[in-house]
Amino acid sequence: MRQILFIILFFTISCPIISQNMNKIIYDEKKEQDIIYGECNKAGFLIPEFSEWFLKEYNSYQVKDSLFVESYDTKFDSIYVFLGTWCEDSQREVPRFIKIMENPYFEDISIRFFCIDGDKKTDIIDAESFYLQLVPTFIFYHNGEELCRIVETPRIGLEEDIMDLVWRMQK
Repeated sequence: MRQILFIILFFTISCPIISQNMNKIIYDEKKEQDIIYGECNKAGFLIPEFSEWFLKEYNSYQVKDSLFVESYDTKFDSIYVFLGTWCEDSQREVPRFIKIMENPYFEDISIRFFCIDGDKKTDIIDAESFYLQLVPTFIFYHNGEELCRIVETPRIGLEEDIMDLVWRMQK
């Protein structure tokens, strides 16, 4: 019984602390606007300042589910997404990516979103060590090793580029 109370107390105390670091909004002097800064999640994009562009793209995008071939196992286990809420390419590709990743085919993939400022920095992770040139940048990992990236815009489409990685990894 004491263990259960301790676990409940731990989560009651720690959850508000953890959530304070998520979806933080700051004013970016370089971009002259409010941005999400640091680690974020889908809830951050639903904050009124960002929900208009997010929901417009998310709701209108039709995921090409037929490309997800169940006989192929995904060989990546995590994805880091670097984006700028001030960036038009991020505003287009990130809502699409989130909708794609909601497909059950990707349910075991860990995804972390890092929002950068106009200087391509964030306070939660050393973004410079990821050699970011353009955003959004989607980095696919397997067991901590980088497999590939989709940078700014996909070659063909997000689903096609993601499944191209899956198909190549089957060989």
